[in-house]
Amino acid sequence: MPRKNTEEQRRLPRCTHASSSSAGHVHDRTLCFECFRAGMERTRARREAWAQRGLPFDDSLPKPLSEQAVMHRRRMLDYLASVARKRA
Repeated sequence: MPRKNTEEQRRLPRCTHASSSSAGHVHDRTLCFECFRAGMERTRARREAWAQRGLPFDDSLPKPLSEQAVMHRRRMLDYLASVARKRA
């Protein structure tokens, strides 16, 4: 059975912000600035929390380097040392 599209169903919930002049009002098709900003701040906080969920410094102990990674670092250090000798 399809739901009826009544005026009450189209309305958004009452505001929850503490602005004394507009607290408790009901939105039709537009949002007040306080509600819009609160929604944007919630979205931003959710994105930041998601982005920080697996940062590398969260691990208590760093993983040991593989033999390939150690060799790569040694080659890079040798290269940097040779460049520094040429310039000196």
